[in-house]
Amino acid sequence: MGVAEVKRLTGGGADVAIETLGNQQTFKYALRSLRRGGTLSSLGACSGKLQLPYEALAARLGDHRIVTTPCPGGKERMRRRMARVQAGRVNVTPLLTHRFALKDSRDAYAPFSQRRDGVIKVAIHP
Repeated sequence: MGVAEVKRLTGGGADVAIETLGNQQTFKYALRSLRRGGTLSSLGACSGKLQLPYEALAARLGDHRIVTTPCPGGKERMRRRMARVQAGRVNVTPLLTHRFALKDSRDAYAPFSQRRDGVIKVAIHP
């Protein structure tokens, strides 16, 4: 669904857009899909290359609010998810596309942050 379709379906733009991938394209689309005064909640783990449209924000053209903190209850939700994984109720193995030894953990962030080599998730093992 594109920006124009979101605006058509919502009568001018969404009140809130939630961006969860942390990349430039989805951030831009989410921001452009907002109504005047709308809120963009960016929850994705950004690669460090995310660029904000400073000119538009400085001019307050859309009067948007951008929230980049994790959603409320994030730590508790993560604790419950990890408990499910530890109990064997969820198999995350297919998501672990890259593995690094603890001694090589500095090298582990590059594929993830640069979204290269088909990375989904990186696992660090002892």
